[in-house]
Parts: sequence; structure tokens; C-alpha cells
Amino acid sequence: MAKWHKVFLAAAIGAAIVSTGGYAVAQADVIKARKAGFQMNKDAMAAIKKAVDAGGPATAVVAPAEAIAAWAAKIPAHFPKGSDQGDTKAKADIWAKWSDFEKAAKANEEAAVKLVAAAKAGDMDAVKAGFGAVGASCGGCHKPFRND
Repeated sequence: MAKWHKVFLAAAIGAAIVSTGGYAVAQADVIKARKAGFQMNKDAMAAIKKAVDAGGPATAVVAPAEAIAAWAAKIPAHFPKGSDQGDTKAKADIWAKWSDFEKAAKANEEAAVKLVAAAKAGDMDAVKAGFGAVGASCGGCHKPFRND
């Protein structure tokens, strides 16, 4: 084999290794980012529960409910194809049933938006109901798309 062939082959192999490693890093980064988003979501739900359990004030629910709505709108973007590998509980059904997954994320967003409206209106009864609806929408995604 000519020397330039060896150099080219070595460069091609090196590029393949680097690009594969970069892909693994990118997948790890997206998994890390979505875990952070879901942790924020969990923390926001805990803050809302605290306000609900205390009987208010409803204004304490606005910011965490807005955070949940904003995160829910971004959920699908945090599940690119191939990000089912690594430290994740994501089921392959996410990608196999993508439109169902998107609908579940949208339902979570819509429930959170309704909760925000109830909190801004100061209606604690509606906040309590909205909190339950947000929780149910979380389960609507976890059950079919998450390995526990």
C-alpha cells in the first residue's frame, strides 16, 4: 500500500472515531439536558403541591406552572432519534409512536397553561383541579414512554 494510502486510511479511521465519539457525547448531552428539564419539572410540581397543600396563595403557583408549560413545549426536541442509548429511561416506543409522544407532551403543556390561568385568577379550587390534571398528563407520558 502506498504511503499516502496509509495516511489517508489512518485519517479516515481517526475521523470516524472522533465523529462517533462526538455522537456519543452529543447523545450524552441531550440526555443530561432532558434529565435536568425533568428534574426542574419535578421541583416545580413539588412547589405547586406545597402551595396547594397550604391552601394558597395561588400566586405561588404561577411561576412553577409557567416553567412546566415552557418545558413541556420543549420535550420532543430533547428526544432526537438515537437518544435511547445511554443513561436514560426512555422507551423505544417514543420514536416508534412519535406522534403519540408529541400529543402526550402537548397535553402536558396545555394542562400547565390552564393551571397558570387558574393561578393568575387566584382560584384555588381551579388550581387544585389543574394540579391534578398536570399530574395526570405527566403520567400520560410516563406510563407508555418511560421505563421505571
